Amino acid sequence: MLIKTGDRTPVGCSDSVAAHHHKSAQKDLRTPRVTGWLAAVVLIGCLSLTFTGCGGEDGGAQGPELTADEFVEIGWEAFERYDYASALEHFQAAIGRDATHSDALNGAGWSSGRLPGMMETAADYFARSLASDTTEYDALGGWAFVEYSLEEWHSALNKADSLMHRRPRWMFLHEPTVDFHDIRLLAAKVHYNLGDFTASLDVIVTYLNPSFEADITTEAGRRELLEEIARLGQLYG
Repeated sequence: MLIKTGDRTPVGCSDSVAAHHHKSAQKDLRTPRVTGWLAAVVLIGCLSLTFTGCGGEDGGAQGPELTADEFVEIGWEAFERYDYASALEHFQAAIGRDATHSDALNGAGWSSGRLPGMMETAADYFARSLASDTTEYDALGGWAFVEYSLEEWHSALNKADSLMHRRPRWMFLHEPTVDFHDIRLLAAKVHYNLGDFTASLDVIVTYLNPSFEADITTEAGRRELLEEIARLGQLYG
């Protein structure tokens, strides 16, 4: 049985980067208590902006008087209002001024991951952000959620492990309810999907619920593990 994305609970595509204490089951890059980053997203059209236009990376929100940093600041303000289309416009405008601006690329990745059909685009932005600055840890976390949504299990696990090695108590700056608990749970789900029930159980017991026990050598025990992942998904991811 695969644990897929969607609402990020661990059954089929209603599992989840995309749906963290506070979170609904959908939060995989993750949509804040709405639905999983990891697959259900808020359908926001191209909203009217303070600046004219609704275009691509070089022709989005226009405002020649603004710097890349100023566009990034406006972009994060829109993101924190859950206005992901507007946020993306401003991050793209910042990228138009500075194509290597790591936080603009990071913001474009998170915003893209919250919009329909843009997971691959989000992955590209995250890759470019980390190419510009390897310490852009929010981009690494977002990329892990995106890869999970795309069912790229090994890639998602590698990115989650890398983030936890470098920032064990990571918290997404612009959405604090998305944090290391979600990354740990993502790793447990991936291990389960790959059939490594021992590793999945180890993540749960070591980082999320030390009192949990299950005999994973049995079908009943594996079901108990799956149910615990689902329960934790209501809390974290």
